[in-house]
Amino acid sequence: MTDKINLQEENFEESEFDFKLFISKYILRYWYLYIITVTLAVIVAYYYNWYSTPSYSANCNLLIRIDKNKNASDDVLSQLTNNVVDRNIDNEIEILDSRSMIKKAIQECDFDITYTFQGKIRKTELYKQSPIIVESDTLNYLAYRSPVKVNIQSSSKYNLSFVDPNVGKEFSKTYRFGERVDCPIGKFVINKRKFFLNAFFDNPNYEKRNFILTFNMADALTDHYQEALKISKATNQSSVVTLSIDDAVPTKAVDFLNKMVEVYIRSGIEEKNNQTKSTLNFIDEQLIAIENDLSNAETALEVFKTQNKIADIELPATALTTQIGEYDSKISNIDMELSFMDYMEKYVKDEKDLKQISPASFGIEDKLLDKFVLQLSDLENEKKEKIEHSTVDNPLIKDLDVAIQNAKTNLLESIKNVKNGYHASKGALVAQRSAVEADMRLLPNTQRQYIDIDRQRNLKEGLYTYFLQKRAENEILIASTTSDNRIINYARASYGPIKPNKDRSYDYALVFGLLIPAAFIFLRNSLNDKISDKQTLEKLTKVPILGIVGISHFGSDLIVKENPKSHIAESFRSIRTSLQYMDHGKSGNVIMISSSVASEGKSFCSLNLGSIIAISGKKTVLMSCDLRKPKSPAAFRLTMEYGLTNYLIGAVNVEQVIQKSGIENLDIILTGPKPPNPTELLMSQKMDDLFTYLKAHYEYIILDTPPLGIVTDGLLLAKYATSSVYIVRQNVTRKPHIIALNELYKSGKIRNLGIIFNAVVNNGLGYGYGYGYGYGYGYGYYDDAPENKSDWLGRIFGKKTGKEARA
Repeated sequence: MTDKINLQEENFEESEFDFKLFISKYILRYWYLYIITVTLAVIVAYYYNWYSTPSYSANCNLLIRIDKNKNASDDVLSQLTNNVVDRNIDNEIEILDSRSMIKKAIQECDFDITYTFQGKIRKTELYKQSPIIVESDTLNYLAYRSPVKVNIQSSSKYNLSFVDPNVGKEFSKTYRFGERVDCPIGKFVINKRKFFLNAFFDNPNYEKRNFILTFNMADALTDHYQEALKISKATNQSSVVTLSIDDAVPTKAVDFLNKMVEVYIRSGIEEKNNQTKSTLNFIDEQLIAIENDLSNAETALEVFKTQNKIADIELPATALTTQIGEYDSKISNIDMELSFMDYMEKYVKDEKDLKQISPASFGIEDKLLDKFVLQLSDLENEKKEKIEHSTVDNPLIKDLDVAIQNAKTNLLESIKNVKNGYHASKGALVAQRSAVEADMRLLPNTQRQYIDIDRQRNLKEGLYTYFLQKRAENEILIASTTSDNRIINYARASYGPIKPNKDRSYDYALVFGLLIPAAFIFLRNSLNDKISDKQTLEKLTKVPILGIVGISHFGSDLIVKENPKSHIAESFRSIRTSLQYMDHGKSGNVIMISSSVASEGKSFCSLNLGSIIAISGKKTVLMSCDLRKPKSPAAFRLTMEYGLTNYLIGAVNVEQVIQKSGIENLDIILTGPKPPNPTELLMSQKMDDLFTYLKAHYEYIILDTPPLGIVTDGLLLAKYATSSVYIVRQNVTRKPHIIALNELYKSGKIRNLGIIFNAVVNNGLGYGYGYGYGYGYGYGYYDDAPENKSDWLGRIFGKKTGKEARA
């Protein structure tokens, strides 16, 4: 074996996954912990399933029709009655999920009071299955702060109680069913429902008589249902949407969804009718004005006939008359469009909802005008949504007010520009008509005047008849308006609760019951920098492992003599064999045994290794070199009067410090008295003389040295060693100690180094190997003393168990 090996302690090769080690390290070793956590998790799941309030899922399907074809008619009033607006699925989903829509649905549902049955263990919401019903008159704010308890005493009376926060006391009073209640929370009447069981409540043994009334605020309910409501599209190409909600009462969830789609469909019809009603209002205003003009025109015609004493005048069918009629019709259309713009301008100034009116519906084709109308409508809708959750003093609301005012200014300016354009067009038509009228001056004066008056009357009469027809059409449209949307499937609740899912709860319990201890063990091992198993040791160093020594549960340290059939004795036989490969069987071999810190088992291993070598027939001497911590093996009756210290100071000769151990071929040199200068003594010439003598008289010299990680004495003795054994104790030696050992090995300060993995507690490993191999324990072959097990909690948290090997 070479003296130096290029070690890279930070980049060792990763070994393949050891499934056996994983099972042993994370499962078999802590099997009781898994059983405990799985049992506790199953118990928690059982009580969760028992006590938790079940939740049901309800859903319905709604078809939203999107008509992308707009009316392209040039008829101004036809466009006025066209109710088609730009719509898409995403916008409609936003409308469905809007706070205003949900609030309308809640206000039409019977959700203002929650009826709850108070059982011995849990509460159950009854909804419409409650045997009592409250008819409220007036409620004050206290009603929404304190739950009201109702204890039904009999079929005719009940006790009402609640905590009055104003006085900090409980209000309690008995009332009769149907009696008007006047108390601090308000005025109301509690009546019995038709399925109220008189016989049951008159029975004193009947227990289901405690109920809780909770008065709900509309805003709070709106917030709850807006968060709970889920709306989704079937596919991206589909116009079918699904509304779903989870609730503890399935009938309540069904009622809410059905009411939601009902309110949504009704709101669509109302929006169409509002647009039609807006058109009717415009038509009615025009009819009043035209009716007055028509009446004036007919009166003027009659006056003209009377003054000129004529019954009728034959009108010549000339091209001039036809041309003037065409100009009159065009000018009339422009006047109508100007009336539309005036009507729209009044809408804006009166701050009416622009959803009910649009330029396109009035036949006004102006993109800039459309843009300003849409911008103003969006800003007003945004303000309406935000102001429900805020106040007018909110900076966001004030910013919106400024934006709305700017949008109104832009819209009114755009209306003004459109009107100026219409006035310019009308002026041009009037000029052209005047030119034609100039040619009519060639007709006789009486005939010309009659034609003018009759032309105006016919024009007004045609407009009046046209508006009457359109009014009738819009009234029919209001009566026959249908929704663009329809319900495909009405709401239906799940047959069983979706929560808690009993099977899934137990699955989760099993998973968490296994994961929690595994995570705990993994975290504990990750934070623990101590060597816990052979695989970790092999990853940290390339120094060969000579063998694995199990933890001792015997009463004596001299295991190899007193318990020769034990697994520990067999482990030291294996180590002895491995050492023979390291020193090639030469005589005068010096084996230095050291470790990083105290209590890792140096003296224990030195004693048993020396004993097992001596038992094999090799003349061996065990020398205790830890001058800073003198001690004598308890297995032998040796005297500390003379030892290594006495020899090194020249007080005695070498023969006087060598003591017989009682084991054939094994002699022992103790440390002797504790010296004041141990390092200087170990560096003296007497130490060289001692090794010269020992090598001449012994085949093996075992050096029990001080820890390398504490003092330098061990390194001073390393120059005498032909082989070195480093003791690594399970759950005592730390990983940085191994890194330091690698540096010593790499620098060549320690030669022929091997490791003994000491005091190993059942980790499933029954073997050790380095140079040579030996079988350890775990197969029931060896005559071991029974293990002295300690509390299992101590083993979990790393406390020592049994009588461990002494250092």
